[in-house]
Amino acid sequence: MKKLILLLTLFIPSLFFAQVSVPSSKDINIVIQKTIDLHALKKFYSESEIAGETPIIIIHDDKIPNNLIVFKFNKRVKIMTPQEMETFKSVYKGSLDSYFVFEVMEFKDDQAIIKATFRKTDKIAIQVNMKKQDNEWLVTEYSAG
Repeated sequence: MKKLILLLTLFIPSLFFAQVSVPSSKDINIVIQKTIDLHALKKFYSESEIAGETPIIIIHDDKIPNNLIVFKFNKRVKIMTPQEMETFKSVYKGSLDSYFVFEVMEFKDDQAIIKATFRKTDKIAIQVNMKKQDNEWLVTEYSAG
């Protein structure tokens, strides 16, 4: 019994500290919004994307929270799984090349590293480093192209 109590005493605090390093949905939301709003991506958006005629999409996977809400060009960005995107292709008559895939989203302490691509054809590689300072995420380094 004493061994069980000792194990629980050691195990429960370690669970608490392990959860502290997990980013909140809000942090993920902000980091993704800042990534799609990078100034370096401005030249890659087409006129139809800017006008809101072509939807901007984020491919949903285990890194993307279900409650993600981000906007681009005053339109809500669509969050779709690859399967949903295939179904959407059969209904949507325009181009569905305007999507982001977030391959790496690492949070460590108050730092975030993002590696993503934009577009299916002529992929644009994106890398962003951010730092959380005074409860605000700041872009410290980025590249796109």
